[in-house]
Amino acid sequence: MKKNSIGHIYIGIFIILVFGLGIGSFLNLADFYINDRKNNNEWTPELGSKLETDIASTFYMNFDFVNLNGAIRTIMNQYSMNNIVKMNNGYLLTTVEKCSEDSLNNYANKTIRLNEYLKERGSYLVYAATPYTSSKYDPELPVGVMDYGNDNIDRLLELLKKGGVDVLDYRETMHLDGINQYDYMYVTDHHWTTEAGLYAYGYLEDYIKDKTGCIIDDRIRDINNYSVTKYKKWHLGSRGQRTGIFYAGIDDFDLIVPNFDTKIQNDYGEIGTVSELMFDMTALEQKNLSSRYTYDSVQGKTLGHYVNLNSMNDVKVLLVSDSFGKALGQYLAMGVKEVKYIYDGEDYELTPEYIEEYDPDVVIMLYYSENVKDNSKMFSFDSF
Repeated sequence: MKKNSIGHIYIGIFIILVFGLGIGSFLNLADFYINDRKNNNEWTPELGSKLETDIASTFYMNFDFVNLNGAIRTIMNQYSMNNIVKMNNGYLLTTVEKCSEDSLNNYANKTIRLNEYLKERGSYLVYAATPYTSSKYDPELPVGVMDYGNDNIDRLLELLKKGGVDVLDYRETMHLDGINQYDYMYVTDHHWTTEAGLYAYGYLEDYIKDKTGCIIDDRIRDINNYSVTKYKKWHLGSRGQRTGIFYAGIDDFDLIVPNFDTKIQNDYGEIGTVSELMFDMTALEQKNLSSRYTYDSVQGKTLGHYVNLNSMNDVKVLLVSDSFGKALGQYLAMGVKEVKYIYDGEDYELTPEYIEEYDPDVVIMLYYSENVKDNSKMFSFDSF
């Protein structure tokens, strides 16, 4: 009798729990359909039907269940969860399939034609390849995991070099500089860190000076001329959203702000310092681990159209990039007279008319290696 009573209690608790979750999920689903409002967690699984996907995206306490799932998988030492691979060093990776030769040749030929067009105008193009989450020199891939992120970019860079395009490979520069590339990448996100952006700028500054012969403020590339504020365990990136806070932990986020005088102007005619015009501190006021946008939100305005009123030169730069450019934008804006940003394949179309209108001295193409894939939204310029 006593055992039966205890069993009934457990069953009752289970029924109450399921009923409570069901009611909470139903209310969230109704709120979503009526008010178009989802839960805060930004990752939702793509299931067989729209209704199933909507239920999953509004499921009551879904982020807590993702956290629980990640904790259990950590205890069980499982290296895969929700299409995310935990590498041997704990970093999270979205694996990439091998890019076809046709796609790579197409991307390379477009870039080579752009380079030839710019040369005829007296402008310069450099293709800058960012580091990939898995280092080509120390892949850290679990046994049996296949990934072609580095292979794809290796093959593309080889084609670009043969076509006469200047190439800057940050995977190689970090390796030769004795830098552990993982120190410059987030554990739970695909992005590189804010400090990596400063490192990357140093090489681009050298390239710009070499090609144009201009003078650039030496203070910009030195980390000692910045105030660095560390926000401990603040950033749960796009991959961490799929695996929770216990699977790979939470990333720190460093805010890097110049402590020397800066004066820039944006497209709205507003004049101010880099800190005033480029950084949005809202995401740093209160920790929100259900959002992956610390990196994007804080630095979102670093990419745009800026005129440097303190510039030592008259160089104009066009930055064609993805979100990796956000860690780089502030430094470029302080280094040259004018910098303009295009998110290729989304906001603008790169055309000869656009080049003629803006008239850049240097064009920088900077893409994350994962974007070098079949049917990439990047490399959309077809007019050259």
